[in-house]
Amino acid sequence: MVSCDEINEKVLPRASGKSGNLLVVVDSFYWNNKTGEAIMQAFAKEQEGLPQREPIFDIIQLPRQHFAQIFKTNRNIIMVEINPETKNKLTINSDVWSESQLVVTISAPTDDIAAQTIEKNAKVLADYFNNKEIERLNQQYAKNKNPKANNVLKNKFNLEMNLESYYRVAIEDSNFVWLRKDKTAGEHPINQGLLVYSYPYTSDSTFTVNSLVDKRNEITKKYIKGTNDSTFMQTYAEYLPKAKEVSLNGLYAKELRGLWLIKGDFMGGPFVSYSFVDEKRNRVICIDGHVFAPKFDKREFLRELEAIALGAKLEK
Repeated sequence: MVSCDEINEKVLPRASGKSGNLLVVVDSFYWNNKTGEAIMQAFAKEQEGLPQREPIFDIIQLPRQHFAQIFKTNRNIIMVEINPETKNKLTINSDVWSESQLVVTISAPTDDIAAQTIEKNAKVLADYFNNKEIERLNQQYAKNKNPKANNVLKNKFNLEMNLESYYRVAIEDSNFVWLRKDKTAGEHPINQGLLVYSYPYTSDSTFTVNSLVDKRNEITKKYIKGTNDSTFMQTYAEYLPKAKEVSLNGLYAKELRGLWLIKGDFMGGPFVSYSFVDEKRNRVICIDGHVFAPKFDKREFLRELEAIALGAKLEK
């Protein structure tokens, strides 16, 4: 026997589609006009900080008449309805047809107004979809935590992180930990690494791009070696990392996105780092994720590291 509440509870299927996919439901006429151009500029622009061109989302366009039930469980959906009798409106809803789903609906009377609405809200909407992907990854990692690695981070940095069981502690020092996840696809290596380190907080000048890069280079030269001890990781000097301010579970943090290489060796890839102040202990903590995957696109590997970093919680 079941209660009335259980009978009325809405049971949704799991969201489908790959991380980074975005289904756009809009008639082909408007897709080939200003609305489609605005969508591509907002959601298919180049992801910063990668060694090759990759869009921030992989766009899949579908005419409204073909939006059958099989497509409704997609994880990320933008629906555009253009009708002369329709008022201009933008709505954002979660869990419409599947769990952990995000659906943005844009209604407009004309192609021009739909395009303007998308352009005006482009950054906010892109952030919504990206944050949702980060949330999904953290929910996934929370189910398969790595107790050993998490204990190291908790004891050394007072950090709680959703680290998968596949990560191992490669190097541990007094104020430094290198966590690695290594695998192969075919015969090609894929390496994801997380550097967590701390140092005394002296002034706000610590958070300039040059200061953060200098500290990163100091740390990686000491700990991250290539094929021999004379080779080491450094930030790619010819590409100044892109910086922005973010919130890391309520803490002010500085994000850097850039490229790394091994000096004296043939290795490199992208990195993303987050630096913030542990006020109670008067120190800066940096969580730095890097990817080595020479035969593959790297956006989603980097997003996985971004999710782990942004999910970190500092004990008060």
